[in-house]
Amino acid sequence: MKYHELLELYKKKELGEEQREMVERDLERHEAISEYLFEKEEADILQGSAEMAKGSERQSAGKGKNAEDDFTKRVNRAIRRAFLKMGAAVCAVTLIVVLLILFVLPNTVSNFYYDPGRIVSENNYGGTTNQMSLDLAVYTELALPGTYRDDVQVEDRGYGNYDITIYQSVSRSGEFRHVAGRIEKNKLRLYDINLFNHLSANNFGWFQMNMDRKDTLTEQLEKGVGSFAYTPESKEQSAEYLEELDDNKLYLACVTLDKILSYDDFIRFTEKYSEQMLDIWCVPRTAEDSHMPIGRPANLGFYIQLGRSSMLEWDREKYPDLILWSFDDPSDWDEAEEKIKDGTFAAEHFAVMLDYMSEQDEFLGMMREQTGETYAEAADYIRENGLQIYGFACVANKETLLELNAEEEVFGIRTEDAG
Repeated sequence: MKYHELLELYKKKELGEEQREMVERDLERHEAISEYLFEKEEADILQGSAEMAKGSERQSAGKGKNAEDDFTKRVNRAIRRAFLKMGAAVCAVTLIVVLLILFVLPNTVSNFYYDPGRIVSENNYGGTTNQMSLDLAVYTELALPGTYRDDVQVEDRGYGNYDITIYQSVSRSGEFRHVAGRIEKNKLRLYDINLFNHLSANNFGWFQMNMDRKDTLTEQLEKGVGSFAYTPESKEQSAEYLEELDDNKLYLACVTLDKILSYDDFIRFTEKYSEQMLDIWCVPRTAEDSHMPIGRPANLGFYIQLGRSSMLEWDREKYPDLILWSFDDPSDWDEAEEKIKDGTFAAEHFAVMLDYMSEQDEFLGMMREQTGETYAEAADYIRENGLQIYGFACVANKETLLELNAEEEVFGIRTEDAG
């Protein structure tokens, strides 16, 4: 039997008395030997420590200064490492902050303001339409006959600030009037403040007259009905005024109709001059009131003649036929000319334009216009009442305007130079 097996039986108290006594004697002997060895080793360690202490005392005089220098160097190295780590951390944080300021913050701030360069759609040729090009195309057609603009180039300066250039794509005078400007947090500044001048509210004689009467404008004036603020005040005065025009120039003419016409009658009337007049823009009634009240968008209209085309794109499902002259296939030109002659189609086309503008509150605010609600109300009126035309604008020469002024349907004409 091995001795460790014997010890196991001893611990379990399974040995006989003789074997148990033998193991106990062995254990006693082993304890005595272990105690002796421990005391001897402890004495040797103490002796060695004393000798080392004596040696250290002898060496300390020569090495004290070196030890201090080594300690100082180690401390300095630790400090330098700490500063390097802290510097790297500060540089990293600073770089991140700078990058955020340069590239993230400007765009984040811009999200709170009107963005003229926001891409709203892309055409089949890879060209894009930005927000302000589309907004201006609709706005200038609605409110500014003779000042159609649909091309705005935008340079983003960040933080809601943009440099813009508004290009004129078609000119009737032969002179192109491109205008630069800035948009700064929804504030528009143009370097030609006259670009978006509106027609005078009383450019069309019906503005302050009773539109609900069946009388012509001439008859109402003869009866003293309404307050008239329009010059010239008669067909004769208009003819005298037109005679003073230059024979060789084109003019933007605002024509007041003597009688409010249905859209069908208006189309029949203007077709007689379709070869002589350009950019015919009709002005439908947009309110139930006899005159246009303050706050109501007055003298709003749309083009009935294809004088220009556009490559603009938009959400055609939400705003069908928003811009009638925008298409990819030239064969659609004839179809568009026929569609705009239909009163039902034209009314919806005009109402959709008003719908779109009613939702552009940021743009309208920037243009210092009424709120979108007024345009929405005008759209509702058109859908309920159809198109009742009280005037129109066109580009024509002196001879054509004199001929037009002689027509029974015309009350008077005012002009300005064509752009």
